[in-house]
Amino acid sequence: MAEERGSTDSQEVLTESADATSPDGGLYRCGTAAFDRVVFFTDAIFAISITLAAVTIGVPQIDGPVTDASLWQAIQDKGKNFFAFGFTFIWVAFYWRANHKFTDRLAAVDGRYIGTLLLYLAFIALLPIATGTLGEYTNAVALSLFLVAVAIISSLEVVLLTVAWRDRLLAEQPSRIAYRKEAISSLTPVVIALLAIPIAFLSVWVAFVFMGVGVAALGAAVARILPDG
Repeated sequence: MAEERGSTDSQEVLTESADATSPDGGLYRCGTAAFDRVVFFTDAIFAISITLAAVTIGVPQIDGPVTDASLWQAIQDKGKNFFAFGFTFIWVAFYWRANHKFTDRLAAVDGRYIGTLLLYLAFIALLPIATGTLGEYTNAVALSLFLVAVAIISSLEVVLLTVAWRDRLLAEQPSRIAYRKEAISSLTPVVIALLAIPIAFLSVWVAFVFMGVGVAALGAAVARILPDG
């Protein structure tokens, strides 16, 4: 009953602001050109981030005569760069999928949401720099730079959720309990990334494994322990 009331209240707020077009105070309703531009811009940043991450691999460099063997060796020397790109691709795809699913739930966006989204996208756009550094050096400092970026991006996901929930931008307004569960679930990569940083100074490759296993395990634990609301 509370959830039905929340959904109704959300629709009332959107209806009252139907004529608003200012990004500072009004709403951009789902289905309008203004809303679609926000979605297209977001998707473009994700696509460019993945593309630039691939560019950081670079063309194999050969010192001396070019032979099949020397070219193959040069490609092998790019192994860490390919690994860094693959690692980045997984995370960017993970964030894009999460953002895509969340955007489908939005009935509108407002100025506060767009401002937060731009900050979120700024760190998505910066990921290729962390990728290039990680591929070039693959040490604890390079991995820590990437992990800090992951922690910030996941934290901003929670901020986006909070803004959408408080401003009643979601088509179906979740209960407070459901909102808290979703926020905590979104914070699991933050916890794992911060824990992985000291592990990286002991072993970079253990930290990589810890990130993959830790995020999945903690996410599953949160989903099972916390009530759905």
